[in-house]
Amino acid sequence: MRQQEHAERRILPASKMRFDLGIRSLLPEWKALFSSKYLKEDTRAGFTVAALAIPFSLSIALASGISPQMGLVTAILAGVMCSLFGGTPLTVSGPAVAMSVLIANALQQYGLRGVLLIGLVVGLLQILTGVLGLGKIIRFIPLPVVSGFTAGIGAIIFLWQLPRAFGLASPDQGHVMEVLTHLGQLIHDFQPAALLLASLTLAISLLLPRVWPQVPAPLIAVIAATVLNAALGLGAATVGEMSRFLPVPQLPQLPEGNLMPLLGTALIVYALASLEALLTGAAVNRLVKDLRHDPDQEMVGQGLGNAVVALFGGIPITGVTVRSATNALAGARTRRAAIIHSLVLLTVLVLFAPVMGYIPIASLAGVLLFLALRMLHPHDLMALWKVSRMDAAVYAITFMVIVLVDFTVGVQAGILAALAIAAVRLGQTQGGLLQRETPGAYRVVLSGPLTFMSSSKLDTLRTQSAKLDRSRGVVIDMSAVTAVDSSGADMLIGLVNDLLNADLKVVLQGLQPEFQRALTSQAHGEALEPLFALTESDVVTILRGTAYHSARERLVHGVERFRQDGLRRYGPLFDRLANGQAPHTLLITCADSRINPNLITSTDPGELFIVRNVGNLVPPASSPASVAVASAVEYAVNVLKVTDIIVCGHSACGAMNALIARKPPQGLPSVAAWLKEAEPVLEHLSEDCTAEEAAQQSALAQVENILSYEGMREKAETGEIRIHAWFYDVAHSELLEWSPSAGRYLPLGNEEPASAGPDTKASAPEEPSLPAS
Repeated sequence: MRQQEHAERRILPASKMRFDLGIRSLLPEWKALFSSKYLKEDTRAGFTVAALAIPFSLSIALASGISPQMGLVTAILAGVMCSLFGGTPLTVSGPAVAMSVLIANALQQYGLRGVLLIGLVVGLLQILTGVLGLGKIIRFIPLPVVSGFTAGIGAIIFLWQLPRAFGLASPDQGHVMEVLTHLGQLIHDFQPAALLLASLTLAISLLLPRVWPQVPAPLIAVIAATVLNAALGLGAATVGEMSRFLPVPQLPQLPEGNLMPLLGTALIVYALASLEALLTGAAVNRLVKDLRHDPDQEMVGQGLGNAVVALFGGIPITGVTVRSATNALAGARTRRAAIIHSLVLLTVLVLFAPVMGYIPIASLAGVLLFLALRMLHPHDLMALWKVSRMDAAVYAITFMVIVLVDFTVGVQAGILAALAIAAVRLGQTQGGLLQRETPGAYRVVLSGPLTFMSSSKLDTLRTQSAKLDRSRGVVIDMSAVTAVDSSGADMLIGLVNDLLNADLKVVLQGLQPEFQRALTSQAHGEALEPLFALTESDVVTILRGTAYHSARERLVHGVERFRQDGLRRYGPLFDRLANGQAPHTLLITCADSRINPNLITSTDPGELFIVRNVGNLVPPASSPASVAVASAVEYAVNVLKVTDIIVCGHSACGAMNALIARKPPQGLPSVAAWLKEAEPVLEHLSEDCTAEEAAQQSALAQVENILSYEGMREKAETGEIRIHAWFYDVAHSELLEWSPSAGRYLPLGNEEPASAGPDTKASAPEEPSLPAS
């Protein structure tokens, strides 16, 4: 029952319109709010989060340029609305330090009426996003931009609060250079008391959690600074009188002037608030297993929160990671914890508003300095640098432009840099010329997209082609090309024509059909059609008359590609396999070249212990020929401890054709002797059976022969090993497995007898039978 409950909680609503604002799906959770279940846990978490929210809300209001009281009002309303309608039950929403710079800037440009209108617009946009099911789109903003933005805002907040920390008049919150200039001009007038209180607050906030991590250090710091200021009569400036009551709601009035810049700022606030809320929900979801996380519903909740807060004169809000994580770690179980947090804040406002008026401004500045330092996160840049220098560059560009120019321009610059880097990465064609010194054909490997950004790579190949030996030919391996646009196709056609005009024979190998059509549909592209090669045999045909050494040179080319690509991918695995192997499966299959066990099973080196022979035969224990296969089975089971043995036959098998012909192959005495081991299979076949039926029946017979080996039947009966019969349909690239319950072969992985796969008689063009006398 509990597992079913968890499964239901994790199910996300389908992407569809929710014109009821998600209320129908929220009703069961709302009913649970009136239950006594988890009340103790939610109450404890609510008080814990409120202890953090009090100093944070007051400080963020100060940084945003509004009265500290409105910071508490904003947190109270957001905590209720967002928790009731949000998509992540344990998220706590309220004023966020990352948005304070945007709000302060908007307040300076548009006034309080403009900020309230921005909050209402943000709320309506978020509601629309959630109703239309577009919540996940917000996550498309690159994370390096988000990290750089957050760090940049942290740096700005830190610099902006320095004048307050020194007890100086706060300048208009404009460019950071203006703030530093203002600080330098007035530094001789700094107030030691203010600096003492700010430093004390910062020190307690930073150091106390190392000793007592459970206590709300910022709240203790503010209380200590307030008591110290009052008891010693330091005279540091305080917050001033605060009202006990919530303001009366009213619609925001339109500010005067052009509204387009205001709407542009609203879009930036909408993007940041929405992204931070979704990232907060995801972070909480990682902390608490089986927690419901619905991005679209979260947008509805955030939108309603912003709209209501704006009506009451508050500032734009979002989900706050620190408060939400604290809520989860404190043991919150339902939405009720965030509501209790709001009720505690309301009680504090009503009972202690006069007392909070004595809080020193310098102490709140100290809290902001603490929050700013936490936002800088230099380890984020270091982590990005280790993973991707390009991502680190995006972070740095965003950070520097936000700090030195403007936060809006910074976000735009970061996104443009991320898009430019992504375009370069996605549009970059890899590869080059291989085997220049060998006597066979030249090999050129192209991988990735072939687009307008491939000109540099193709120009390099064109330059190299001037030095090529005309007698050898050029094979352009395009099997790893992932996309072709018209510009890339035109440039490739130009390269091929240049090679042909230089009397070089050219082959385009491995190009996917849709990309072939992209080339031939271009002007003059139809001339390339005779150059397309699917297999190495096609390459030999096209390059006839050149110094082409098919077999060896093909393998040399493959080794070169392996050295360049395979070693990079499998290097750590090969290091691990150097001292031993631990395969899980013994696979016995035919020597047929069309069977590639690792390809058709998508397995890595070290997983399969493989035995290959003509007809995938397993001689019975009584046969003198059994030792070759029996030794492999014995070693795999008893030494390597494989858990599964698979005998895999295949369609169009030459050995089975020879077997059902009932004539020994002429001129191949060893093959004839070997096929005698399969003659018992004929007893179970009709006179007109096909090679496919013979191959399927033979695989079952080989399973029985494995059981004749010493100890194998006992191991199979005890479940120590499992033995399977498979059949590979070459034409359809389909693997079938014998189902004892169904009494027939079924598509691998399909355990329902009624869902049998395609007729196993449909097969590839048959391999010629072994010659018979």
